[in-house]
Amino acid sequence: MSAPRSTSGTPQPEVRQLNEPVHEIGASPPLEAQALCDPETGTCALPGAELESAEASAKELVREVLYVGDPMCSWCWGGSPGLRQLEAEANRQGLPFRIRVGGLRPGGGDPWNERFKGFLRHHWEEIAARTGQPFSTRFLDRPAFNYDTEPACRAFVVMRGMLEEIPGPETRAYEVFAAIQRKFYAEGEDPTVASFYESICAAHGLDFRVFLSRFDHADAKRATANELQEVRALGVSGFPTVLFRDGAGVEVLASGFVTGPRMVEALARAMKPEGGKA
Repeated sequence: MSAPRSTSGTPQPEVRQLNEPVHEIGASPPLEAQALCDPETGTCALPGAELESAEASAKELVREVLYVGDPMCSWCWGGSPGLRQLEAEANRQGLPFRIRVGGLRPGGGDPWNERFKGFLRHHWEEIAARTGQPFSTRFLDRPAFNYDTEPACRAFVVMRGMLEEIPGPETRAYEVFAAIQRKFYAEGEDPTVASFYESICAAHGLDFRVFLSRFDHADAKRATANELQEVRALGVSGFPTVLFRDGAGVEVLASGFVTGPRMVEALARAMKPEGGKA
C-alpha cells in the first residue's frame, strides 16, 4: 500500500502507513498521557498498541470508507469539518461512510491533577488555533474527573444501533457523533454520565428511555469492547484514521489531522483501478 501524498506546497502532516510507528510528543514526556497526542501529525495514539497487518482483515467487502475515532479524541473534534467534507464526497460517490470507535482511553485512570489538566488545556488551545474548532476549557475547572472514553464510545455504539432501526440517511450517525463531541469539547459537559445524552437523543429523534435501557446493558458493553478489538485488528493505533476498504485490501486515506480537500484527493486516488495499492 502507498499513502496519499500532498500535491500542494503547504506542509501537511504525513499520512502514515499502518505498519509505521506512531510518533510521540517530545523525547521524554512528563506524563504517560502526553505521549498520546502529537501536534505534528494531529494524531491521538493508543499507548502500547502493536500494529498488525490490515491486509488480513480486508475480506470480500463492498467498497467503503471507514472512519475510526473516539468522541473524546481532541484531534477527531479538530478534524471534524474535513471529515464531514470527506463523508459528503463518499456519499456523492455512492460509498458507505462508516464510523467505528477505537477507544482512546477506555477505563481512564489519568490523575486529575494540575499537571494533567495543564497538558489538556495547552493541547486543546493548540488544536483550536490550528483547526478553528471551538474548545471550552471550563471543563478543566472540575475538581474531579476520570477521562474514561469508554462510556462515550458505548453511547455512540448504542445510538448508532438505534438509528439503524429507523429509516433515514446514513449521515445521521456522524451527526450524533459530532453532537457528543460538541457537547463535551465546546460546552464542557460530562459524557461519562447517561444524562449527558438525553438532549442528543431528543435532537435526533431517539427515545431516551430506550437508550438508557441499552446503555448500561452487558450487550452494549460487549459490543463496544468487540469494536475496540476490531479496530486494533485493523492495525489502527491512533485517531483520527480514515481507511478505504474493498476486496483487494485497505488503503490509508488519512492518519492524524488531514484537511478535507486532501482526504477527498486521497479517496479519488484510492478509487482508481489498482490506485494506491502496492
